[in-house]
Amino acid sequence: MHTRTLVPNILILAMILLVSVRLSAQTVEDSILVDTGIEPNVVSNDDYRDPLIRFNRAMFAFNDVSYRYVLIPAARTYLHAPAPLRIGVSNFFNNIKTPIPLVNHLLQLQPREAGVDFVRFVVNSTVGIAGLFDPADAWMHLEREETGMSETLIQYGTNYGAYLVLPLVGPSNLRDGSALVVDSFLNPLAYILDNPESIVVRGFDNFQEFAPSAAVYLELREESEDLYIFMRNLHLQGIRRDAQYK
Repeated sequence: MHTRTLVPNILILAMILLVSVRLSAQTVEDSILVDTGIEPNVVSNDDYRDPLIRFNRAMFAFNDVSYRYVLIPAARTYLHAPAPLRIGVSNFFNNIKTPIPLVNHLLQLQPREAGVDFVRFVVNSTVGIAGLFDPADAWMHLEREETGMSETLIQYGTNYGAYLVLPLVGPSNLRDGSALVVDSFLNPLAYILDNPESIVVRGFDNFQEFAPSAAVYLELREESEDLYIFMRNLHLQGIRRDAQYK
């Protein structure tokens, strides 16, 4: 799972699992899962030793305040912007960050995917007007495939290390946190703009990725007895699930 998109994905998965937990509390007669063969998943990793728990708890508390009083209110305002505008912004950032998936696809020995990244960049940067539109997908059916250094390290057998909560990013681990740093050096925005402009623009990129799923956090916070444990266990379950498919 690519670290930059970790928070939105985690929040969406957490909401799905929270609904599953609610369903498990229904009687057999009332459950909509009767006769489907599907059972709700309850996230549990009670035996996990959390070596960085003091740091993680402190960072989680910082993120919690930042989400509730800054990012979520800002996200609500941002979501009032016209959808075509928000899609164009997302397309622009995805296009300009093409070196991240391109280089990592090469490192993963996937030349075809790297070639798709290159063609998409050329087409979208020209016909797509600096990446605001995605004709490579709409006209040529060349879909964007997200990847990064995290997936590269996984492919070469690197263990996740330990659970780690990153400032504003949220649930992560030592492997993915390190990968995030490496990917940042592949982001052209780090070189096109000087600081602090570069930091502000890249921060906005992360924000616009977070905005669509921001409201989910508040409901999870209300429903979870210990949101830190819930999010940690969900993250660890995702790692174990992904490992089963490698």
